[in-house]
Amino acid sequence: MSYKSILVTGATGYIGSHVCKLLKEYGYTVVGLDNNYHGDHNDVSKYTDMLWRRDITEESMFHGSYDAVVHLAGRSVVPQSLKEPFEYYRVNTMGTATMIESVDTDHFIFASTSSAFEMASPYARSKVGAEDIIKELANGYTIFRFFNVSGSNGIHRQLGSASHLIRRAAMVAAEKLPNIEVFGEDYDTSDGTCVRDYIHVDDLAMAIINAIENGPTNTPYENLGSNHGWTVHQVLDIMEKVTGKSMNRIVSPRREGDAVSAIATNLSKYCNLTKTIEDMCLSQYQLELGKNG
Repeated sequence: MSYKSILVTGATGYIGSHVCKLLKEYGYTVVGLDNNYHGDHNDVSKYTDMLWRRDITEESMFHGSYDAVVHLAGRSVVPQSLKEPFEYYRVNTMGTATMIESVDTDHFIFASTSSAFEMASPYARSKVGAEDIIKELANGYTIFRFFNVSGSNGIHRQLGSASHLIRRAAMVAAEKLPNIEVFGEDYDTSDGTCVRDYIHVDDLAMAIINAIENGPTNTPYENLGSNHGWTVHQVLDIMEKVTGKSMNRIVSPRREGDAVSAIATNLSKYCNLTKTIEDMCLSQYQLELGKNG
């Protein structure tokens, strides 16, 4: 493989840090961009040849030519998007337009979401808007709709307040939280809780590498998940099994914007799964305990 230059937005975030590490291991020149929105970051200094602290909505701030752009930066918390919808459209939709107009690349890789299938929140709609802009403006593109990304490489972590189920469950198992809140137990599912599909962050990062090495798909979207769904209670049962710790479960009313079920079908050809949901739970638990591996 010839040395290629890749721009990664959201480089110091959860997914971005895993992607930067893997890109460097595969011999790429990695340019990172992040504004440290959470006031915190993952250290990617060993995996980036250049790291800019800039916002994706800043026009004309990062002109350049790249073999591929991996656009991961954006807002991603559904409840917050219900309170601040304009901010989500500004960052996720218009920020994506700014990126496309500011950089020269034949392959724009975009982190979209499984929430796009139901569009029950401003977050989801802002991502679909970004997808439309990419299809209109990008020279070549791969749009990945991520399902629930979980787990860790043992080094890099999710930033900000814990909102993802597996992370919160791991924090309960590690005695960093007293209980786990279950939002809604009256859905039309096997145990009344929402169903979600999960993919390990390492497998997702590898799918991005595969896309870079094989080129743009120029398809409406590519699904990254496992083609299997787990209810909230099933995930908590798995966390209990792999950690030997019990989950103190508190049932609360449904949250606005939550879909009943989201399961990946027609997985992307770039998606090759090597990790299980047990791996996701255990690696997240070990990270909470400060153990690598």
